[in-house]
Amino acid sequence: MSFFSKLFKKDRDHNYYLAQGDKYFAAERYADARVEYQEAQACCPSDAVEDVKRIADGLARAGNRLGELNLEEGNHAANAGDLQKAADHLSLVLELAADPALRSRATSALRELNQPKAASAAAAKAPAAHAHGHGHKSSCGSCSDSGKHHQAPVEVNTDDVHEDDRFTLLVQPLPGDLPERYCAMGHEFAKAYLLIHEGDDAAAFPILKEMLLSSENDIVIYELALILYRGGHAHECEELLKRGLNINPDNATLYLALMHLKCDFGLYGEAIEIVTRMQQRDLLPDQAQFILGELHQASGDNAAALEAWSKALQFKSVAKSAAEQLVPLLASQGRDAEAKFLAKQYLKGCC
Repeated sequence: MSFFSKLFKKDRDHNYYLAQGDKYFAAERYADARVEYQEAQACCPSDAVEDVKRIADGLARAGNRLGELNLEEGNHAANAGDLQKAADHLSLVLELAADPALRSRATSALRELNQPKAASAAAAKAPAAHAHGHGHKSSCGSCSDSGKHHQAPVEVNTDDVHEDDRFTLLVQPLPGDLPERYCAMGHEFAKAYLLIHEGDDAAAFPILKEMLLSSENDIVIYELALILYRGGHAHECEELLKRGLNINPDNATLYLALMHLKCDFGLYGEAIEIVTRMQQRDLLPDQAQFILGELHQASGDNAAALEAWSKALQFKSVAKSAAEQLVPLLASQGRDAEAKFLAKQYLKGCC
């Protein structure tokens, strides 16, 4: 649930993101873990020395695991003759990994890719279609001296590779089809998104504004809306979010952002209506059901919160979180037997 709570990057300290990173790492979701550790690093006070060390360790561990996976993919691509793909993966190892041995292996593999013999081997493994000139400016099949030439070594633009892969990593936690949609938005959008992640809203805003002038797009509108919110322009943010929903009423992030905006002003009734609209369109039904419980509790309606979280138990993805909310709520009402039952079933007996 880290994505939803970070919509406006508020109300979470470094301990929250650190715990999320540890959870994702344990589940072998290393890209997600790395993103959470980066969030923890960004908001961790410098005097929290032990936590700073834990965050750095988490980043290193997640980066090393991602580096190992990319090294494996890079070697596989090289063996298959796809030198550009191999170079991309090996360059990503250098971007992600902290382990000197791992980085050394990637550096050696990259160096080998640029040797003529590697290019010759790749050419021999290339699909037969290349013999007919597909993917090349001209065919070498009729050249009398073709045997004297080698495929040019792969030119690796490390900065571009790193930027593209950083962007890909950052958008992976997005829900539904949004990772794919974000990746299809193009270079300018990726540039703006990375600027936002680095905290430079001022530089990202004109890029997104220009994109919006060219074409109405719910993703661009969403990112612009969050920039406006962080700049203190809540009304303009709300107008943009509503505009985005008119374009794409199935973009769950727009509903969630609008819901958070209403909560900021204590308008829990309107926030509940927004989440109910999500449910009616079957958008993130598990998250929506859990969030309803949070909204009802925030509005002071514990009975409605209890009902909402009870319904959330049917969704495996949020059942434990729902039980964690239900157990103390039931106990506070003197319903100890029910609280103990839920604790035993969902929380390994902890009550």
